[in-house]
Amino acid sequence: MTSFYDLSIIINRDNRSDSEHNLLLTTDIRRQMNDVKIDRILENLLYILPVLHKKILRMDLGGVAGNLNRPHFAIMGILHENSTRVTELAKILAVTKPQMTFLVDQLVKMEVVERHPDASDRRVINLVLSEKGRVLLEEMKRRVKEYVRLRLAGLTDDELTAMSSALETLRIVVAEL
Repeated sequence: MTSFYDLSIIINRDNRSDSEHNLLLTTDIRRQMNDVKIDRILENLLYILPVLHKKILRMDLGGVAGNLNRPHFAIMGILHENSTRVTELAKILAVTKPQMTFLVDQLVKMEVVERHPDASDRRVINLVLSEKGRVLLEEMKRRVKEYVRLRLAGLTDDELTAMSSALETLRIVVAEL
């Protein structure tokens, strides 16, 4: 069995000072601690995000949503920011192009999305959220905010403060990724 004295001799063989060894050990411990923290963050995100997403989108929208589902709302949210092509939407939402075409066809049929030829290349078709789509999306957002506001109203002041702080930090960190 190796004694502590033997270990110190082995460690000091590479001619590093005690402070250099302490720094290396401290750095390695920090890295291991960060790995544990990162794993915990990933576990929390993988649990929280889908649950939050499902709870919000499974709420009763009072007939506003019609036949729209989560992928439809995701498409509408993206198109609310910018017009784009089917291929780009498929990449962003990590679905195949045929799946995206099917979803977009449904939105076009409901007059929520419009297809516009690109001004510089007529072969390219840009997707644009229609006025009906914008109104529908805004109404859905309003109802979701109202629903979440009611749910959050049951939290204590300390819980609201902690949640607000955590979400602000998350927003900043995600923007840096």
